[in-house]
Amino acid sequence: MQPCTLLCFFGYYSSRQGLLREWHLPPPAIGQDFHRSESKGLPLFRSDFSYVNANGNSNGRQQIIKSLGLVFGDIGTSPIYTVGAILLFMLPTVQNIFGLLSLITWTLFIVISFQYIWLAMSLSDKGEGGIIVLKNILDSHLTPGFIASGASILTILGIALFIGDGIITPAISILSAVEGIHLIPGLEGTGQITILFIAALIAIGLFLFQKRGSDRVAWAFGPVMTVWFGALAVTGAFSIISAPQVLYALSPTFALQFIIDSGWESLVVMSAVILCITGGEALYADMGHLGREPIIKGWMVVFPALILNYFGQGAYVLMTDNTHNVLFSMINHISPHMLVPFLILSICATVIASQAMISGMFSIVYQGMAIRIFPKMKIDYTSPEMRSQIYIDAVNWMLLAAVLVVMFEFQTSENLSAAYGLAVSGAMMISAIMMALIFIKKGDVVKLLCCFGLIIIDFFFFIATLLKIPHGAYVSFILAAIPLIL
Repeated sequence: MQPCTLLCFFGYYSSRQGLLREWHLPPPAIGQDFHRSESKGLPLFRSDFSYVNANGNSNGRQQIIKSLGLVFGDIGTSPIYTVGAILLFMLPTVQNIFGLLSLITWTLFIVISFQYIWLAMSLSDKGEGGIIVLKNILDSHLTPGFIASGASILTILGIALFIGDGIITPAISILSAVEGIHLIPGLEGTGQITILFIAALIAIGLFLFQKRGSDRVAWAFGPVMTVWFGALAVTGAFSIISAPQVLYALSPTFALQFIIDSGWESLVVMSAVILCITGGEALYADMGHLGREPIIKGWMVVFPALILNYFGQGAYVLMTDNTHNVLFSMINHISPHMLVPFLILSICATVIASQAMISGMFSIVYQGMAIRIFPKMKIDYTSPEMRSQIYIDAVNWMLLAAVLVVMFEFQTSENLSAAYGLAVSGAMMISAIMMALIFIKKGDVVKLLCCFGLIIIDFFFFIATLLKIPHGAYVSFILAAIPLIL
């Protein structure tokens, strides 16, 4: 890996785009370039930009469907690669499969349901969420000093790690979906270089499309992801019928027993288990687009679908001992005729997941500019109806370059999964620490104690993902260093 590649590209491109030095420029009128605006003040919270307000007449069901497309794409495509990545570190014995499924279930419940849905989403400012919002809330309770400075440092680190995570997400999601081509009859011998070029073309097309604005196709995101989650649930349930004993793994005792029996070796497995919760931080950061209620109700749909599919994959592995490309192999086992339609659906889902992450990156950079973490850059507003739709040219091309470098450096989703997760766990732990500081200032003892427990769990995941550094996880630090240098 050439660490300087991403840094040099961004430095060169930023200089060509003319990054602004003034800190007092506001968002312009729709269609106006950011650097041409003359009014004062850059609002951090874009409540007037939100998807909710732009669609105020939408009913609850429509908002839930929209949340499936705008918020849950990343975590919803994790089943494509998570189980296979975990099984790289363990034999597919009954005890191990039960432990694996129990770990996934309770990791999803504790981190997503508990840390983000309940705790984090109880903390918002004008309906917005994200680590910058946590800093803003904390600042309102602090006077300038050591703790305030520490919170600022944590915020910058959290943003940097979020961006590092966001670069790897499109690469592993798109690549893992395209690799399903290997299971299509007649295409088993497709070379990895061909797979890489197909994935790269999809990524290039996705980033080229950004300037036109995602609102033109955003109406389809929710329905497509609804079909995706339905397919995950149905295929998972069908597979469970063949080995219903896997449902015993819903008990947390199997997860605890696995950790006790494996000892420190369980850290290696936990470094892969964290892949099932990628997208948790983005889920909180996207709260301003739809509001808390649709996301909570959307999670009530997504969580069961994910559990059914993970358990279906576990049942398939118990029946066949096949640990390679588990999701697509399971689909092919259920019905070979379903493979191609499911593969096409999975590629659409990963593109939508990548789009959600890209939009989230634009939003987090926007907020970073508002609090002067990032230099000002030219911002285009791509929709006359939805002001939440923004495009930042320099960020877009930097992301594309980074995604392509990551794809061609690691070449397979299996290699990427061995390097993925460090930025996720770091951002997760920082959010938990900042929430704890807020609850200390608010005097909320119950939530504070919950945060302490979450910090311990997040720290355990962070230590586990540090083991991935020799396998390429250092790339997360390199990618995270880009915003720090700025």
